[in-house]
Amino acid sequence: MRKWPYFIVASLLNALLVTGALIEFKLRGIAVIDLKSRSAGFPAWNDINPFEFAGGMFLLSFLVIVIIFSIKALVTGIFKKLHSFNQSLAGTQSQPFDFAQGQ
Repeated sequence: MRKWPYFIVASLLNALLVTGALIEFKLRGIAVIDLKSRSAGFPAWNDINPFEFAGGMFLLSFLVIVIIFSIKALVTGIFKKLHSFNQSLAGTQSQPFDFAQGQ
């Protein structure tokens, strides 16, 4: 499949974009979360490692892109098979029986 390099580059660019936006918001203080109101299971903004976040975003976006293109290829393949099946049925049909002439 010749599309793999495109999938990898698109995933990398998406990961860099999202990670850069997170770091920008974190550094500017736009994404302020009150430490008292956060639940115990989620880390604070200061605890997020940008490299791990970028790696997770890369994997997530790569999987989403691959799934989208796989579904598209699957649907296209099904439509091609249905079209060829329909064409084969149209080619094998004989002339309709004419009751008036008995043929």
